[in-house]
Amino acid sequence: MCARYTLTAEEKEILKNHPHQIQGEWTPNYNLAITQKGLVITADEPDIIQQMAFGIVPYFAESLKLTRDTWNIKSETAMESKLWRPLLVNHKTCLVLADSFYEWKEFGKGEKQPYRFTVKDRKLFCFAGLWSQWVDPETNEKFRTYGILTTEANTLVGEIHAKKRMPVILTKQEEAIWLSKILPIASKMLVLDTFPEGLMKREMVSKRVNAVSTLKKPNNDSDLLLPLNTDDDL
Repeated sequence: MCARYTLTAEEKEILKNHPHQIQGEWTPNYNLAITQKGLVITADEPDIIQQMAFGIVPYFAESLKLTRDTWNIKSETAMESKLWRPLLVNHKTCLVLADSFYEWKEFGKGEKQPYRFTVKDRKLFCFAGLWSQWVDPETNEKFRTYGILTTEANTLVGEIHAKKRMPVILTKQEEAIWLSKILPIASKMLVLDTFPEGLMKREMVSKRVNAVSTLKKPNNDSDLLLPLNTDDDL
């Protein structure tokens, strides 16, 4: 649904769109994967852009190791979940800063072709997210993590994604609603809808994207964004 995305903007560009303080130094990421750090703005601290790890570690977990899929949160059933409902009710909502995301089209014999999706009218946008805090029982050190809410895919994404899902992309107006701690959660949930396909663009990109970047095998550079020359680019 959304296990890989990008935030390639420099710090100056991010601050132009979100004039807040960024905690720590930010380096553009062309291949942001699960467990890596992304930038988020929380409802609790809306004037700070924080770095958190992608993939929620529940507060009751025994360790920081991810033991289940907690990077994507199905919006339609989130309020029914024992894991997600407390976060929603307590307004642990956040904006996940991004400028594109990847999805894969599956072919025979396990072959996958990556596509990159962007928003036409603005480079930077935000996914609707939830965040949580885990405290190390031995050191009392605090770790914050986040996940991205998903919804039914529009046609542009659904033609690529086998399960017909996509991340929730918020409009500028919806960003304020999602961060509100005053509005009832039922009102906030109304923004978790499908982003219009007419406002998005899709491009086939290199299969290099398939490999997650690691210290031993770095795979995180601007060439990953280059579209392949095909008739499928929209």
